[in-house]
Amino acid sequence: MGNNQAGEENRTGIPKDDTAVGGSKVDRSKIMLVFDYDGTIQETMKIYAPAVLDMAKRLRNIYGYRVENPGYARMESWLGLRNEEMWEDFAPALSADARAAAAARVAAYMRALVREGVDPWYSGTREILDKLKAEGYRMMILSNSDHEYADFNRDSFETDKWFERYVDCESWDWQSKADVLSSIIADNPEMTYVMIGDRFNDREAAVKNRILFIACDYGYARAGELDETDARAHSIEELPEIIARLTDY
Repeated sequence: MGNNQAGEENRTGIPKDDTAVGGSKVDRSKIMLVFDYDGTIQETMKIYAPAVLDMAKRLRNIYGYRVENPGYARMESWLGLRNEEMWEDFAPALSADARAAAAARVAAYMRALVREGVDPWYSGTREILDKLKAEGYRMMILSNSDHEYADFNRDSFETDKWFERYVDCESWDWQSKADVLSSIIADNPEMTYVMIGDRFNDREAAVKNRILFIACDYGYARAGELDETDARAHSIEELPEIIARLTDY
């Protein structure tokens, strides 16, 4: 049998198929691209920064809580974290109930901006997702977010056009991304998975599950956070070429 026969696997374990979409000899329907959301698909600071600054003002003026406006670098570092981790850094003296109320206010402010017409997705994202889907890849979102946030994004941006699943960690009892992804892989082990994200927990998910990782340097990682990676994307437009280079043999 020749090297191009359908069903033969390359050294990465990805099945080859002469009839695959786009002329690739890899069966891309067996490749699952696992996207982080904030900082990977969405330029979240467009809606997050105004919401946090509004909350800081309210804490000072209405509740008398002494808090300074956080800088942009500090706010960026909160993206991809759980709410409790963000509030522990920003306003540690707030009670649990006050933190929950403040977090709800921030989320509501972000939703209001989207409803008013702010589009926080990175420029060109929809076209890139169209391209990846047309090339035959399967895609899902794995976000370290609550369920309400995930549902709002899914509905507002019609993510089902491209993504088979939008998985939020709250729906998995706030397990880590790495553990959630382990369960997903265990349920469908014949797929080849590629993690695409901009934060340390995306890299950890890839490392723990021994899958490829593409670091999105255009996102919100701090210096040194993504030192170990299989490839780097400096813009979302670079992803199709990088994905093909890593998975097409």
